[in-house]
Amino acid sequence: MKLTNITRENWLEIVILTTNQDGKATISEEFVASNAVSIVQSVFEEGWIIKGIQVDDALVGFTMYGFPTEHNHYDICRFMIDRNYQGKGYGRQALQLIINELKTNDDCQNIYLSTEPDNERAIKLYESFGFQQTGKVIEGEMEYCLSYEK
Repeated sequence: MKLTNITRENWLEIVILTTNQDGKATISEEFVASNAVSIVQSVFEEGWIIKGIQVDDALVGFTMYGFPTEHNHYDICRFMIDRNYQGKGYGRQALQLIINELKTNDDCQNIYLSTEPDNERAIKLYESFGFQQTGKVIEGEMEYCLSYEK
């Protein structure tokens, strides 16, 4: 598994990845904004990094993370595994890659993310990595933080 750049050759494949049970990508998925919206957001907002999640030759997911100037902290803003690839441990592997990437920044001692309160699978995954609720709710999502020492 690896995090891969989004290019002219793979952007459309990234855009049509979906978590929707009917297999049709939409602007607003059940628990996450669409990959298309996220790609556009990364163009117009500073500090975001967008990557595909790749296993062998298959693109299985998408992530957007970084240090956006508006948040002033490291954040995993988007993280999704396509419905056809869920339940195979790819989410756990990909999250570890993202965390490792963020930890390479000398000033990164906290990583934030947020999720819908009823996204039980994501909450279980995040908590298994040590993310803890901050008590804040951001646009209807519960905020979590992973803190560690260098």
